[in-house]
Amino acid sequence: MSTLLMHILNGVAIVATAVVFGTDVFFAVVGKKAAAKSKDGSIADLMGHFHEVADARMPFFGATAILASLLQLIIAGLHNTQGQLAGLALLALLVHLIVYLTVAKPVNNIMVDAIKFGRLVNNIRELQLRWDKVIGLRALLLLLAITSLVVINYC
Repeated sequence: MSTLLMHILNGVAIVATAVVFGTDVFFAVVGKKAAAKSKDGSIADLMGHFHEVADARMPFFGATAILASLLQLIIAGLHNTQGQLAGLALLALLVHLIVYLTVAKPVNNIMVDAIKFGRLVNNIRELQLRWDKVIGLRALLLLLAITSLVVINYC
């Protein structure tokens, strides 16, 4: 039973992490460059709306990935490779969350507030650059997490 449960939890963790990973990779590879080429007003409007929607919907996937990884760690323990890989995935997910909460989320909040209240953000490019500085790191942390989760299946 615990083997079946581990496979289910692992599949859930992989899929949930993949959703967040795909989003972050898209913005690291495409969004960052597109924002750099855009007018300030366009960045403020589009990114404000992106963050408004994403900040409402993406936490489900992140929390699911963290919980499924944590449960795998608890079930497997740290005494074997599966548990150690689940622990590594969990650590990468938690560091990703910390980076998001301390750097990206405050920027998101400013952009979302601006669109909600019809204000112009006078330092939008600076805010976007601050957000962009960590998107590559966030994508790498998620790559580490998803790779660790996939490798669990081969142990």
